[in-house]
Formats: sequence, structure tokens, C-alpha cells
Amino acid sequence: MAAISSLPETEQDSTHGNDQSASLKSGARTRVYLMDLWSFIPYYMARLYRALCEKGIGAKLGVVRYHLQRNYFRQADVSPDAWLLDFGGELRNPLLRRIVKSIEYLINISLLAFRILISPPAVIHVEYLPFIDHGFAFEIWFMKWAQHLGIPVVYTVHNVTYQDAPERHKPLYGRAYRTADALICHDEQARAQLIGDFGITPAKIWLIPHGPLFEDGKSISPAEARARLGLATKEPLVLCFGVISEYKGIPFLLDAWKRVIKEGLAGRLLVAGTGDPHLLSSIRDKVSKGGLEASVTLHLDFIPVEQLPLFYQAADILVFPYSAGTTSGALLTGLNYGKAIVATKLAFFREHLTEGEDALFVEYGDIDGMSLALASLLEDPKMRERFGRSVAERSTRLTSWSNIARLTIHCYECVKRCRSAES
Repeated sequence: MAAISSLPETEQDSTHGNDQSASLKSGARTRVYLMDLWSFIPYYMARLYRALCEKGIGAKLGVVRYHLQRNYFRQADVSPDAWLLDFGGELRNPLLRRIVKSIEYLINISLLAFRILISPPAVIHVEYLPFIDHGFAFEIWFMKWAQHLGIPVVYTVHNVTYQDAPERHKPLYGRAYRTADALICHDEQARAQLIGDFGITPAKIWLIPHGPLFEDGKSISPAEARARLGLATKEPLVLCFGVISEYKGIPFLLDAWKRVIKEGLAGRLLVAGTGDPHLLSSIRDKVSKGGLEASVTLHLDFIPVEQLPLFYQAADILVFPYSAGTTSGALLTGLNYGKAIVATKLAFFREHLTEGEDALFVEYGDIDGMSLALASLLEDPKMRERFGRSVAERSTRLTSWSNIARLTIHCYECVKRCRSAES
């Protein structure tokens, strides 16, 4: 498909496209199917869906209910696709839940392939394909089937490869990226990686930012937030927050924190989030064997949406010890709360933060560097305050969800025109 590469130069650049095409301005509704049939990124999906609907786009939210918070979409006042099978998420046993959800996923994507034959949407916007992570190609076949029916496919690349093992199934990721009519990524690093590692033509890639999540929380003091969370500490609080995966670098952070405590500095580290049970168990063991229980609080459980802002508000310092990653919803959300930041030298973090102004950067695995950065902020409340003000100012410049929706709609219109021109 020639697609985006044939567009005028101004339309190839998603950062300064026209607001909407004439068809949208005239009131026509574009039916878009937003597809994350596993509900891997429910918060992002709900936020994008609402932003698109506010722009007058007729969208359907192709998700099942989030297994950790089954009523989340209802609370967010959005309605998932009612035709999707959605029983597996009710199961408590993780293995059984995964098996049932996998069977449901296969049935749902098969039925969706039939449904788009009967009632085709104008665009399918793929947000996550879970089985590519495990080496299966049937989701790519679904994308090709949609294109065979004349339906363009837009694919948002949240992480270019599987972050815990970047080389795993890389050729399959490449097939998926080359199949899509357009790719959306959130930062320059991901764009460069798509071009350099997968040979994707630049004109096919749309650079559209990831918006902040949970930015509407009421502002309260750190002391009040800690009281609501049951944190009695009056020491400076360092927060590492988010879904816990191998690439998030928690063991590296704990090694650095051990050195901080050996220096006699006052502070508490809070690690909050959930993830693979084996990884969570290994983190607990590391804290116990390292003698860190007195200075480390582990909140390794699912955190309901209404409590998420409290963790950011309770913190004095946010830390992101990642080994890899091309985007971070945790960072973009954290920017709203005006906290000093320590992060590894990933391109995504360096794109959003400035060394010495609002953040301190360290190399992943540099235990001395991480402990020194944390110690510097723990010892210097004026530096924390200065960094926090800079972060707060930076957050005001984040791309709004309204603008994200506008850019996304422009992408839809372009792929629709290109596919129509080929038919």
C-alpha cells in the first residue's frame, strides 16, 4: 500500500496537520473501532475514547472489562463493546483466568472478523496485540483481513518490542508494523527505532504524544495524602509507581537504596503497583534479605483508580529506574503533580525532562549513580522544591487529550483517503 507516503509533506507530519477533513467538519460521523480485546491498557483506552467522542467521532470501544477493576469503564462513563465475551476476568485464579481469557480472545477476534464483514467500520485502530508477544501471527491475519475488506488499520506502538526481552519475536513485530496502514508512536526514540530496526518508511509513522492519565485528582498536601494511605512517615518519601515488570528495574533501585540507607540518610522508599506474582515475590525477598524493611514500604497490590493520585501526592521524589521502554504513562501522569524526579537515561525520559532543572539522570545499572542522585535530593529540600516547580511548569505544556484526538482524527482521515484512492 502506498498510503501515507503519497500524501503531501504537510500531511505526513502529524504534529501540524489540519484540524479535521471536510467530511468531519460537515458533521459526518466516522465509525472507528478502538481495539484492545485483552484490556491491557484500560486507562489509556478510556481516555482516548472519550477524547475522540468529544470531537464528534463515532467510536466503539473494543475492550473487555479490566480484570483488576471490573467496574472501571462504568466509573469512567464509557461503554465497552457489548458483543465481546467477557467472563474470564471474573476468575480469581491467575492461571485459570489467563486460559479462559485467551480462549475468549480467540473467539472475540474471530467473531469480530465476521462482524466487520457485515458492518465494516471506517477505521480499525489497534492498540495492543497480546499474542504477538508469544509468537503467534493470527492477529496479523486479522489486520490483513480487515484491509482486504477495504478497512484501513492504524496501529499504536506503545512499546516497539517486548520490553523484558527486546529481541524476542522481533520479526513478528516487524510483520505487524509493515502490515498496518499507519503507525502511531509517542516519542522520537520509538519513531527512530521503527525506521532503523524495522525499515518502516518515515511517512507511515505518526508522532502523536501520550496524554496524562488521572490528571483530574483534587490537589492535597503530601501529609494529607500520606494520612489517607496510612503512611505514618514524616521522612522524605521516594515513590516508584506503576505496573511492575522486569524492565522497570526494581532490583536495581533496591540495591541503590541500600547504599542510601548505609549513608545514614533519612528517607523512605515506597514501591507501589502489581505485576507477575513471581516477580513480586522476588522483590519481597530482596527487601527482606537486604534488611530494608525499616526504610522500604511495599504496596504490591492493585491500586484502584480513585487512590492513584494519592500516591503521587504523597511523594517528595519520583524515581523511574527502567532498563528499557519507549513511553511511560507513569511519568506523564507524574508530571502533573510537580515532584522532583530521578530517572535512567532513556531517550523517552530525556525527551520530557532536563538534567539539573527538573530531574537527575543515571545510567541503568549504575548503583553508585542512582544512590548519589537519590541522596542529593533527599538531603536538599530546596533542590526538590525547585525541581518540583519546574516539573509543574513543564506539565502545563503537555499535549492535551483534545489535541491528541485532533491529531489522531487527522491520521484516520489520511489513511481513509489513501485506501479509497487505491480501491
